[in-house]
Amino acid sequence: MAFILDGLESESYDRVYSDGALIRRIVSFFAPHRRSILIVAVVLTLSSMAEAVAPIVVARAIDAIAGRPTLRYIVGAALAVFLVGAFAWVLNYARQKITARVVGDVVLTLRTDVFRHAVMHDMTFFDEHPLGRIVSRVTSDTQDFSNTVALVIDLLSQLLMVVILTAYLFTINGPLTVILLAMAPGAVIIALAFRRLARKVTLNAKRATAAINGHMQESISGISVAKTF
Repeated sequence: MAFILDGLESESYDRVYSDGALIRRIVSFFAPHRRSILIVAVVLTLSSMAEAVAPIVVARAIDAIAGRPTLRYIVGAALAVFLVGAFAWVLNYARQKITARVVGDVVLTLRTDVFRHAVMHDMTFFDEHPLGRIVSRVTSDTQDFSNTVALVIDLLSQLLMVVILTAYLFTINGPLTVILLAMAPGAVIIALAFRRLARKVTLNAKRATAAINGHMQESISGISVAKTF
């Protein structure tokens, strides 16, 4: 594994961006898809609302059945839970489908730009940098970008659902809800502290992947020479 660890240094073409600059660059890739992003935002909001309403409906259904355990209430409660769950599932499916299409188009544009910039370099660039590492940038890193966008969208959905449920909890018991919210800053601090560690570990992981791809490409491309000798 030594040859992999030796290749974890940054490349000469690596750039360091501030968080603001990085977000602006990402937004520029999504700018041509404003209409689709607006649809995703609407569907995301409706989906989060449906998912937040589902446990409320279940709680109310249990209370209704406990108060009057008749067949009519049981069937009505089951039907209400089923309809809310089905509505949430349809909205979530629509959100994932539209999101996958938008993110796929963005990743295609990103890969095209990266490939175009790569082939514009002179031959000395390809002599200094293994082709496997360049291919890893074009394929593996852009795929991770796609996965990150999907995770961010899921996170936004969960945050919106938490906001809706928190508003509902205030109607039940305000003091207990305030105590629950008092724990939020601690969770945010832990997340921000973990963010730095996660960024460093992820960067080293991508460099290790690029190093592996580079050595594999060199080994396979030179197999004819090796077999000849």
